[in-house]
Amino acid sequence: RHPSEAATLAAAAFLHLVKDHRPAMTLSLLRRLRPTTRTTAGTGGVPCSSSSSSIGSRGSNSSSSSSSGCKSGSSGRYASTPASLAPAPHRPQRLPNLVLGRRQSFIHSAAASGHTSAVPGQIFRTAVLTPLSSTTDRRFSGSSNTSSTATSSSSSSRKGSGSRSTQPAGPRGGPTSASMQEQAGGMAEGASAEPARRTHEVRDTVALTAEEQSLLGTLLDAARASGSGTVLRCAGGWVRDKLLGRESVDIDVALDNMMGRQFADVVNAHLKSLGKESRHAAVIESNPEQSKHLETARMKVDGLWIDLVNLRSETYASNSRIPIVEFGTPEQDALRRDFTINALFYNINDGCVEDFTGRGLDDLRAGIIRTPLTPMETFLDDPLRVLRAVRFGTRFGFELEQSLVEAASSEQVCAALASKVSKERVGTELEGMIQGPDPVGAVMLLDRLGLFTTVFALPEPQANLLPKAEVSRTSVACARAAAALSSELDLCLEAEERRFLMLAALLLPLRGVTVDGAKNKPVAATVHIVRDSIKWRTKDADTVQVLHEAAQELAAVAAHLPASSDDHALRVALGGAIRKLKQHWRLGVVLASLLSMRGAAPLSEAAAQASGLGTPLDSSGGGSGEAHAGTHELSAAAHGARVESARAVLSAVAAFGLEDCWQWKPLLDGKQVMSLLGLKGGPALGRAVADVMDWQLAHPGGSVEQVTEHLKAKHAAESAM
Repeated sequence: RHPSEAATLAAAAFLHLVKDHRPAMTLSLLRRLRPTTRTTAGTGGVPCSSSSSSIGSRGSNSSSSSSSGCKSGSSGRYASTPASLAPAPHRPQRLPNLVLGRRQSFIHSAAASGHTSAVPGQIFRTAVLTPLSSTTDRRFSGSSNTSSTATSSSSSSRKGSGSRSTQPAGPRGGPTSASMQEQAGGMAEGASAEPARRTHEVRDTVALTAEEQSLLGTLLDAARASGSGTVLRCAGGWVRDKLLGRESVDIDVALDNMMGRQFADVVNAHLKSLGKESRHAAVIESNPEQSKHLETARMKVDGLWIDLVNLRSETYASNSRIPIVEFGTPEQDALRRDFTINALFYNINDGCVEDFTGRGLDDLRAGIIRTPLTPMETFLDDPLRVLRAVRFGTRFGFELEQSLVEAASSEQVCAALASKVSKERVGTELEGMIQGPDPVGAVMLLDRLGLFTTVFALPEPQANLLPKAEVSRTSVACARAAAALSSELDLCLEAEERRFLMLAALLLPLRGVTVDGAKNKPVAATVHIVRDSIKWRTKDADTVQVLHEAAQELAAVAAHLPASSDDHALRVALGGAIRKLKQHWRLGVVLASLLSMRGAAPLSEAAAQASGLGTPLDSSGGGSGEAHAGTHELSAAAHGARVESARAVLSAVAAFGLEDCWQWKPLLDGKQVMSLLGLKGGPALGRAVADVMDWQLAHPGGSVEQVTEHLKAKHAAESAM
């Protein structure tokens, strides 16, 4: 309507390339021209033009679009012109985002990418945005202003801060795994070679897939056809992930004036009116005990699953994390969420990204985990959020904002986490950390926040006898060493194996500790933690125990390497440990190499005082890890020694041909042994069957006749004694 010079040139270039029959080159150039990263500081986003392309404009004239478009001001609503949003079928095909005079008419200046700009409590990198053309479309003049604001903000920040470093803040000012690793004494951590503070791209728009466009269009049409006046908003993680350029199938739709089950009925009625198949909506009742505070309707529309919920406000009792939930405004709903980056909405009616906290978009660009309200209030309302902060921080490589760190480290929040949150929920959050991209960074962060022993909790009196900071520090040190070693050895571990290794390494110092179980029977502390403190599977507890036992056997083998190929006793010991661990035997090799660490020595009431790991610490928690003695065990030299030890064991396994011995079948089974030796079962039969496998391990190429002769001779000798 008012094409700028830049838009005209872009359109002309596009048509020229198409006319030359070079569509592939056209698409390639357009992808390169279209910026996907936008980092600004001190700006609240750009007000949306009323003519923005959006689902909200389907079937509407320009005046109606204008009346429903996003506006500037304090409403916290920001422009979002979806990149892949196609118009309605009956409209002429347009080229969304081709007009480069819009907000996207900027590219990063690589030379200026090191500039910094300050946000309260943080320092972060800001790229200066440079216009593609000096001529700007008058309709989108806000874009030019945004560029100058970001640039001037960056410049003023440099003037005010001098030579302030852009390194993420330290432990009290937003700890990151990267800053922790730098203090580790030079350890060559293969598993943490890439800093946890990862670079990320934040898009200016919510780019919808064809399936998402169809889904949201159907929902919007249903709302309009019903005359309910419902405003539909995609909420939370889906908006965050779309702006980060990540695909997400976790679509939550928030409703401003009805319950989820009511809107599900509206959608089904609309589908039936069109002659389409309707789907029954599964209503998930609120269940506060399982952290389900709101009724949710779940249904499948146009091939995608969605959760329908109403906007709500929440108030909490002082002694519970279960809120009183009521209908709320979008702002109330945003403020009751855990973090600003999870409090963003995508307004389906208007095609806008809405940031009612006023900080969500900036925090997403800067890579900051911040709470909408004060951190102490947010965490005491629901202490589980402190673990979510760790999970999201290490998942995205974001920093924790300074006041959040101080609140999370407080004794008040730690006590609330222990008393108000179910163990199942704690275990679920831990699962997300361990399965995430930086499990080592996550447990290090738990240590620094003083939360490690609250998560991996021991019952009284053991919890009071063992210094909490000592347990936390040694456990995290073992996890770091295990991750580094497995990476250095280039072990191709499946997701479950990585889980087993991390858990077994974390609990390695506690393998000698027992606690009181049911009916005062002693139970291994590792079993108690896995089954009762984090509520993981019994299989996890059993696997950890077997790994710890076999690791000691493998460590004994390693002490006698290198060995000759005819060392039958060593072959049997090595093969026996492998058969005990089955397909996870490589994990045992890693753990065996850690046993040389003093930090891996079994902790007990006596050992905690005489472990030689440094000055005994008080039991208040808040471990600082590398601040105490024992960091030399994470040095490059110590790491190298563990690598050599593990490689020696792996080489011996290969030389002896034992890699798959855990799959070998005995040359003689139990029935054959009973018939051969005249046994009727019992312990004697068990020993005889074990002798068969031991002989096979010592003689991999042996025959049935040979093992039979061996077994008869041994049985005769034992009978004669």
